[in-house]
Amino acid sequence: MKRFLTVLIILASLVTLGYQIEVIHDQNDRTYFNPVQPGEIYFTVSIEKMKDIKTEKILLVTDEKEFELSYLRETENTIFYRTKISDCEFEEYFFEIMVGKDIYYFDQNGISSEEVVEPFRFKKEKPPVDYFDPPEWSKGRIYYQIFPERFANGNENNDPPQTQDWYSDPESANLGSNGFFGGDLQGVINKLDYLSKLGVETIYFNPIFESISSHKYDTTDYMKIDDNFGTEETFEELIKATSKKGIDIVLDGVFNHTGTDFFAFEDIKEKGKDSEYTDWYFIRGFPVRSYAGMAMNYTGWAGYAHMPKLNVNNEEVRDYIERVVTKWGNKGIAGWRLDVANEISFEFWEDFFRPTVKKLDPSDILVAEYWGYAKNFLMGNSFDSVMNYLFRDAVIEYVARAGHSSRKFKGMTEYFLNTYPPQVLDSLWNLLGSHDTERILTALYGDVKLAKIAVTLQFTFKGSPVIYYGDEIGMKGYNDPDNRKPMHWKQEMWNKKLMDHYRTLINLRKEHSALRTGDHNVLYSEDSLFVFERVLDEEHIIVLTNPGDASMKWLPEKDYGKYVNAFDNVSITIEQGKAIEVPARSFMVISRVD
Repeated sequence: MKRFLTVLIILASLVTLGYQIEVIHDQNDRTYFNPVQPGEIYFTVSIEKMKDIKTEKILLVTDEKEFELSYLRETENTIFYRTKISDCEFEEYFFEIMVGKDIYYFDQNGISSEEVVEPFRFKKEKPPVDYFDPPEWSKGRIYYQIFPERFANGNENNDPPQTQDWYSDPESANLGSNGFFGGDLQGVINKLDYLSKLGVETIYFNPIFESISSHKYDTTDYMKIDDNFGTEETFEELIKATSKKGIDIVLDGVFNHTGTDFFAFEDIKEKGKDSEYTDWYFIRGFPVRSYAGMAMNYTGWAGYAHMPKLNVNNEEVRDYIERVVTKWGNKGIAGWRLDVANEISFEFWEDFFRPTVKKLDPSDILVAEYWGYAKNFLMGNSFDSVMNYLFRDAVIEYVARAGHSSRKFKGMTEYFLNTYPPQVLDSLWNLLGSHDTERILTALYGDVKLAKIAVTLQFTFKGSPVIYYGDEIGMKGYNDPDNRKPMHWKQEMWNKKLMDHYRTLINLRKEHSALRTGDHNVLYSEDSLFVFERVLDEEHIIVLTNPGDASMKWLPEKDYGKYVNAFDNVSITIEQGKAIEVPARSFMVISRVD
């Protein structure tokens, strides 16, 4: 099959107007040809915008059927159209493009107003772009992030020296990387009833391997559970206990760098240039030196001396990582969150890491830590999902910032909803906070009403909500390390109204599959009022949020019928010509009941 890239065309009827229009459909680019699984494929065409001339319709045409492409999105100069074929039985096709009253035929040779010469072709058993669908279990999942050293102390016998009191005054306590409170894996086991009752389905753990710090991102030994967290037997007990409650475990994989106590770097410190591990790192001179905490003649993560960067292109390093992944994968984990994924080459993720993990268990999830626009991480050959910081950015911009622009929120979220491969959207990790950000209640100025709106969006939006430990009870904290205080286990310290809000939303999500994997459509976005729906089969849920200081009204234009509000069970009738009022700083989640 010849590769079809960009076709520059002159539409016959537009020659006198001097137009040269770009039309693209590339079978080697998942943006345009996106096989999800056998029989399910997305087809996309992009067309350059034409001044005063409108593209009326685009059809995908086969020998037996026609499928109309729908408007998807547009950039400054280009409009994208897409269709999903759920029962694809054909292997040849072309496009009909109606511009004004004229029809043009688009095939591998370009565009013609006369006939199709060379249809697009592919083989279903081996399409030009590989089939790609994130693990089914990961779609719409409810995650809970645990920073192990600060979640719960279940075994004081493994506490590190100078362990501080759990409820130490945070103003005077050492919350940093060399401050310890005794959190461990036994503590998590002891609190599984709490997590299960909350409705947690998967726990994402920050690093649990041997390290001298409290955060464990400077690994000493990837083959061992940190001795302050427990033993390998404790971890196995954790796996068994979580499995009984239907909870999966995702581990943090820190393969960009190690700690300076890691055996290979230790050997370099001892032997210098004579060490057999010099090629495991990026070293520019011997002996390795640091100054004021920064690496001087070797590469450290962000320049830090205590986190020397691994050379993951070294085959011996890869062999070691494969042993690590195999050992813990065989323990029964459900996948990996990969630290600073953008600082490691795609070649490593695509050619080595993903095949290594998927060989062990194809259903394991691979999640990239990346803070920006992550389309390149989600093209099917490296990761299944990302930590969706773009969602957090959009929520805070909408809920916390002056103006509370719902139109801006719509634009910021459609930026990823309409450009990422659609099959990954339900698996995106929609977080409001993490160990690297200020807590959501702090970001919202301690305003619980605004926090409820933010959490409502998190649990009803397309994607998988991730709760950062303690957010559900209203814990506050600025950036690291203030966001890593020990979990409050004294219930008198909880914001129980916020906790109840989380539980209601989690139960709602468990009751309605539409909130997990349903279609997402925006119905209204003006001023501070944002209205969207989630639809799946017969389920229909409408979400209304208004973080602004004034009451807003929405006049529905369709889907008339009876609904019930999930938070007070009050019945609401949507009928033609009748507006729904959403008070200031409030929200509604209504589900259809007729």
